[in-house]
Amino acid sequence: MRKKLLLSFFAIVTVCVVVAFTYKPNYGEGHAPKAVQYHMGYQANTVLSDYFSKPKGVPDVFSGFFPLETGHDALLTRLAMIESAEHGLDLQYYIFSNDETSQLIVWRLYEAAERGVKVRLLIDDMQSRKDSDIAYLNGHPNIHVRLFNPHQFRVLRMLSWITDSARLNRRMHNKSITADGVVSVVGGRNIGNEYFSFRSSVEFGDFDVLLNGPVVEDTGEQFDLYWNSEHSVPMSWIQKSQRVPNAEDVARWRADSRIEHKFTSDEYNFATLPLYKKIKDNQIALNWGPARLLFDSPAKVDDGNSLLITGLTEVLEGVETSMVLISPYFVPTEAGTRALIQASLSGKRIVVLTNSLASNDVFAVHGWYAKYRQALVEGGVELWEMKAHTYLRHHWSVTGSSRSSLHAKVMMLDSQKLFVGSMNMDPRSARLNTEMAVMFDTPNYVYNAQRTFFEELSKNAYQVKMENGKMRWVDHYYRRSFDTEPDSGFLLRTGAWLSGLLPIESWL
Repeated sequence: MRKKLLLSFFAIVTVCVVVAFTYKPNYGEGHAPKAVQYHMGYQANTVLSDYFSKPKGVPDVFSGFFPLETGHDALLTRLAMIESAEHGLDLQYYIFSNDETSQLIVWRLYEAAERGVKVRLLIDDMQSRKDSDIAYLNGHPNIHVRLFNPHQFRVLRMLSWITDSARLNRRMHNKSITADGVVSVVGGRNIGNEYFSFRSSVEFGDFDVLLNGPVVEDTGEQFDLYWNSEHSVPMSWIQKSQRVPNAEDVARWRADSRIEHKFTSDEYNFATLPLYKKIKDNQIALNWGPARLLFDSPAKVDDGNSLLITGLTEVLEGVETSMVLISPYFVPTEAGTRALIQASLSGKRIVVLTNSLASNDVFAVHGWYAKYRQALVEGGVELWEMKAHTYLRHHWSVTGSSRSSLHAKVMMLDSQKLFVGSMNMDPRSARLNTEMAVMFDTPNYVYNAQRTFFEELSKNAYQVKMENGKMRWVDHYYRRSFDTEPDSGFLLRTGAWLSGLLPIESWL
């Protein structure tokens, strides 16, 4: 009996493996051709167009931005955009979780769709959401969902990775939301509690910018390029829902989840936020200047060519005096390390802030970054690592997050240019994932932001130095130093070190 069971088991496994290696999905088979759709463009005479009218004297070619430095400001801004939209909403995200903040946004999207707003939601297929839940949302006549580069096996996803890892390892990492063609938000945040300072054991220090002006049109064109790409598959091709979102279901969910109470209680009351009053009183002051949107083509998942890297390289070659680089996942590679050291030796001030081992949520990344750390410091690069238990400037820090983690992707160049986007300084962003970013030329803002950055750096990060041939982590704020990775135990340090021995740099 046991022998028969074993034979049956191996037969089933063999069949699964054969099917996995031979199955090639064609999601469009049996369906009408995918509709080619484009954004609506700038919608004049709307609530948002009236709110964000350009001040007199600002050139038409200039765009404006407002920094979203804190999680609660980033969440509130997105909700305000969704609630104010009258015609169209386009959202593009790598991660769209299924927690409280994500559910709040989905609820608001449903309400927008109910009042006639056309909603397009493009998400990468690295999601924890069930297909049935996404299909249910897609069932609304005004909500259209597409998945980018989807897995062929929807339940046993590991089979997809075993047989098609080269394709599936390439993801859409872009992050944007646009309302009525008037305003966009672009930056490093995904959709989830940890990005919005809400009830998470790990709280990400992140950064977005609210955009207005011609760069919003560029963001819309970028979205269309991905939306109409062959890699974006309509959810209806993958799974259709037998049910359509309706008022009764939503009312039942609201009662069960008590969603309003979670964001109107004393602890998380939106009305207590400074930004809430600014929005209400029409006091959002934008920073204006020339802007440029940089983004990869969706074809990067096929050929690995990065248009963003090409554009960024041109900008970096023009740096004259200084570069402040903030990247949570920093794996500079040998070529990047040489370039940073050469820039430092030529007299330019190069400052890098990344995660410490204790604050990094991917210790394998830290293991490979650590291989270049000594060379960078000895080459004159000012290297700083984020503390795991630092003070982040936000109102909702009382949520009880036990660990802070840097997630912002920002550069400040020559105290003049600001680069904000989804791109980390690592091989994955350069070669595997698609990315996007916006660059502004706004000297006044960058000068002040850089000054604040350096004032807070000694409080929020350790400076990595070489003393008598040994590496040390200096805590300037508390006037102490460490000769091993701060706040990290033996097992974590060992795991990171072992990761640095594995041939995985190109995947990080």
